Amino acid sequence: MNMKTFLALSLATFGLSGAGVSVAHHSFATFDMQKTIAISGTVKEFVWANPHSWIYLIATKADGTSEQWALECSSPNMMIRWGWNRSDIKAGDKITIDMHPSRDGRQFGSVYAVFLGSGRVLADPMGRRVTGDDLAKGPPPLPEKPTGAPYR
Repeated sequence: MNMKTFLALSLATFGLSGAGVSVAHHSFATFDMQKTIAISGTVKEFVWANPHSWIYLIATKADGTSEQWALECSSPNMMIRWGWNRSDIKAGDKITIDMHPSRDGRQFGSVYAVFLGSGRVLADPMGRRVTGDDLAKGPPPLPEKPTGAPYR
C-alpha cells in the first residue's frame, strides 16, 4: 500500500469513527418516548450546564421509600429559548415532572415538562421529537397539569 492510499484510508476511518458518537449523543433510544410518567418530589440539585442540564429529584413512592431520579434536560441555550432561567429551580423545591423514563428501568428520564410550585409550567425540547424549525419557534402550548401516568 502506498502512502497516499494509507493516508486516505486513515482519514476516512478517523472521520467515520466520530459519526457513531455524534448519532448516539443525539439519540432518544435510551428513553421510552411512547411512555410519559408524572413524578413528584423534592429537588436535590439542578445542574445548569452544557451539553445537558440535569434535575436530580428525590421522589417518595407509595410505600414510603424514596428514590433519587436523574432527569435529563436540554442545553441551557435551548432552555433559555423556551423560557427557562437558571434560577427557576432550586434545591428543596417541590415539583412535578412529566418525563419519558429510561427503557431499562433505571431511575433516569428525559424531561418533557416541569410543573413548579408557583403554578408555572416549563416545557423542555429534550422530551420531544422536534425539528430545528420547531426548536426555533419556542415551546408548544403548555399543559396546565401533568399528563403522564402517576409514578408509584
